Amino acid sequence: MDCLKVPKCEGEKIRKELLKRELLDQDGKIDSEDDHLFLPLKKDVEFKLDEFDYEIVDREIEKRENKERDYKELVDVPVKMEKYLPSSYDIIGDIALVKIPEEIKEYRDQIGESILETHKNLKTVLEDKGVHDQFRTRTIEYIAGEKKTETIYKEHGVELEVDVESVYFSPRLATERYRIVEKTEKDEVVLDMFAGVGPYTVLIGKNVDVDHIYSIDLNPDAVDYLKKNVRRNNLEDLVTIYEGDAGEIAPRLTCDRIIMNLPHSSKNFVKAALSGLNKDGVLHYYEIIEEAEIENSLESLLDIIDKLGYKAELLEKRLVRTYSSTKVHMAYDILVEKK
Repeated sequence: MDCLKVPKCEGEKIRKELLKRELLDQDGKIDSEDDHLFLPLKKDVEFKLDEFDYEIVDREIEKRENKERDYKELVDVPVKMEKYLPSSYDIIGDIALVKIPEEIKEYRDQIGESILETHKNLKTVLEDKGVHDQFRTRTIEYIAGEKKTETIYKEHGVELEVDVESVYFSPRLATERYRIVEKTEKDEVVLDMFAGVGPYTVLIGKNVDVDHIYSIDLNPDAVDYLKKNVRRNNLEDLVTIYEGDAGEIAPRLTCDRIIMNLPHSSKNFVKAALSGLNKDGVLHYYEIIEEAEIENSLESLLDIIDKLGYKAELLEKRLVRTYSSTKVHMAYDILVEKK
């Protein structure tokens, strides 16, 4: 069986990413040898693994005897409607957020109960009806389990308190967040321009000996949870929190590394971000873009930086995830230096 050979220290992170992208063969047992794990892959997925810089090897893998049931096996819908059943959903702590197509709304309760049945650690299933307004809040509706929207989410050894209705949070960015942690250097000053409840802030603060972190968010509820999460992880002396418009606050700060995780409108804040940058530094810029427009948009971004009086060097370009049938979520790491 084809397996992705990864170092044990990276195993859990890569396993979760493969699972999220439906590339992991859950019928096979994960094997190990020396300092490596062998993660079994579904058939014919090699072309989807280009961004994983690990070797694919052929290995004898044992089959699992007790595979966790798929919730779809428990939902009683007509065969012709099965294609509308959600293939994935987000799990944040003990809450599942699922998007349900209009075609199967009448089976919503069954879907919720089935998800609870197949995930014993879950307490609540909510319908995700989309993110809206400048505060990036969700419209949600209760489906099954406990009636609550607040939970504790764990990621790479830290705990984050989250209300899935009043603040934006995505567990799908866990790998990307830790990638930035690994790139952050000792003694840097970091600016998290759109911090939300603080996943980037807290992960960097707990894992890197940085000098300071400035964290900004416009949503007052997000700022409340950001403060809670900074306290929860004992980072009060390391993090300064601002509530308000990052475009107005960022130019007042001085930093070495800037995280711009506002992918629908980051380009509007480039000037403000660079205004607070030291003589040189690194910009982690995110955007959601039509796949066909990636190169044009990147060229436009580099041109904006140039016209603001900075030299820009693209360090890395990365596909974070597929956002829709035509759009992708991109990350650009850019070294910026004043001319």
